Amino acid sequence: MCINFPQLLSQFIGPGMMALILGCCGVSTAQALDTASLNWVMSNEKGGELMLEVRQLLLSKALDAVAGKIHVPIHYSALPEELVTATCKGNALKQVLECLLDKKADLIFRYQTGSANVDGERLVAEAWVLGPKTNKAAANLESPTVAGMTGKGSHAFPASRKVRKALPDRTDELLAKSQSTIPDERVEAIAALLTGGRKGDSDVKAQLEQALTDRDPNVRAQAISSLSHREGSDANGYIQQALLDSSEDVRIMAVEGIVDDVALLQQAASDSDESVRSLAQIKLELLTQNGNNNP
Repeated sequence: MCINFPQLLSQFIGPGMMALILGCCGVSTAQALDTASLNWVMSNEKGGELMLEVRQLLLSKALDAVAGKIHVPIHYSALPEELVTATCKGNALKQVLECLLDKKADLIFRYQTGSANVDGERLVAEAWVLGPKTNKAAANLESPTVAGMTGKGSHAFPASRKVRKALPDRTDELLAKSQSTIPDERVEAIAALLTGGRKGDSDVKAQLEQALTDRDPNVRAQAISSLSHREGSDANGYIQQALLDSSEDVRIMAVEGIVDDVALLQQAASDSDESVRSLAQIKLELLTQNGNNNP
């Protein structure tokens, strides 16, 4: 008997909860893990389909939950802050993530060497969600490391631009919160300053600069991400500094912030960490291909 898990779960899943279902039908050998907010069923049969249902959840929370269950690192920095409701289907992780992001950001994948699932799909070793300033043409390149938007499903971001513009100025509140003794609160405030901080405000810039030397690597990683997105190419000096950070997470966020500086990417391509090297090499490849396609 085939049970319609999405329909069944919809009766129990409330706002802020998430269900992840793999191989809903035709499961002969399955492993099930149940938590308060996530359900997971893995099928070993050919043709098993992965389905992801997200209801009124921040995109970052959805990505974190998926990464935790599949044990595949998913790196991201700036993401839309709206709550997302999505139903995504696919035969591989790549398709589901493409659907979940709904073209709000670019995806880059690193695949496991010589590996594939029962359907012949290459297995993802690592994924990066790149910010909106990445060249969108990169998503359509015929490259094994670049994702095309081919996932199936429905997607909705309830909040609109008008709603976001109507939000009150929180700059002073966020600046104060960025001085919190709790690292997670500092990370949250630094992230929110990306879009919630007054444009061109010297105090915001100074606080982001200060956060680059924070004792917590998560704060430093978020600081370079926010700075690079706010300052654009003017952030290259900060990126240069972040590429020397002791934390690979900070260095990954620094590489993510590089737009078209080949020298910085080449520096990162010789990093001691494989993830940093991989992302830098992929971005170098994209720059080369974009240059060839746009003489």
